[in-house]
Amino acid sequence: MTVSLSIQTKGIWHQKSSNRLYSSLPRSVLPLSAEFKPMTQITSHSHPWSQLSYSCVGVMHIETDAGIFVIPPEQALWLPPGMAHQHFCKNKVSYRSLYFDPVLSEMLGDKVRPLTVDPLLKSLILEISNWSEDYEETEETQRFLLVLLDRLAIAKSNELFMPTIQDKRLFPIIETLNQEPANKLTIEQWALKVGASSRTLNRLFNQNYGMGFSRWKQKLRILKSLELLNSNARLVDIAFELGYESTSAFITAFKKQLGCSPKKYLAT
Repeated sequence: MTVSLSIQTKGIWHQKSSNRLYSSLPRSVLPLSAEFKPMTQITSHSHPWSQLSYSCVGVMHIETDAGIFVIPPEQALWLPPGMAHQHFCKNKVSYRSLYFDPVLSEMLGDKVRPLTVDPLLKSLILEISNWSEDYEETEETQRFLLVLLDRLAIAKSNELFMPTIQDKRLFPIIETLNQEPANKLTIEQWALKVGASSRTLNRLFNQNYGMGFSRWKQKLRILKSLELLNSNARLVDIAFELGYESTSAFITAFKKQLGCSPKKYLAT
């Protein structure tokens, strides 16, 4: 169970369907570029080929049965064949995507995987995304694609996602904090609201998310901060909106989650 961004956000989403569906891919790797306006939703769809989704400007949320993935610049999402997914662009997004023949990309696995995009991988994605759909398949383009596959295979996975869970006892907590990340209720206070002990709730968070309530709440706030950072909001405003006592408290939490300061993260 996840709380879809369409529920978390009160604004009206402008829905679009995926407009590049083929019976088979005309190339072993097919590029796609698009500019999405704020509040754009690409409705749920799947296809028989693999896909790499990347945003060079703006933050995307991609929802799958495995969970909700937050894709800021310098991150990407690997989607295996047949995986249903939908995209949410709350703010403007410059989107780059690559479709892969499943045989060619078999080495990359059959699981959804969020990836860290290093400078070389970024250059490869942007270069190939600029190719036309009917690009000539030459020795040069094949070398590009082989290097791309090698870089994707060794790209580090990241934790910028919230997995899908099924326990309804956690749903009121998840829904509220998605909408109100500054909410101050403790696990003991939540226990009184949902009719389960605080020990039980912490056990459920550990079972479903691999972390207790406090760490889960910190991770949720940091995921939400990525979109605010990419909209050029001030750190003091982000800290206030997310419920931190001070800007320094937000920076400390950000460093703990992502290993660098918000300023350094934006500079990458």
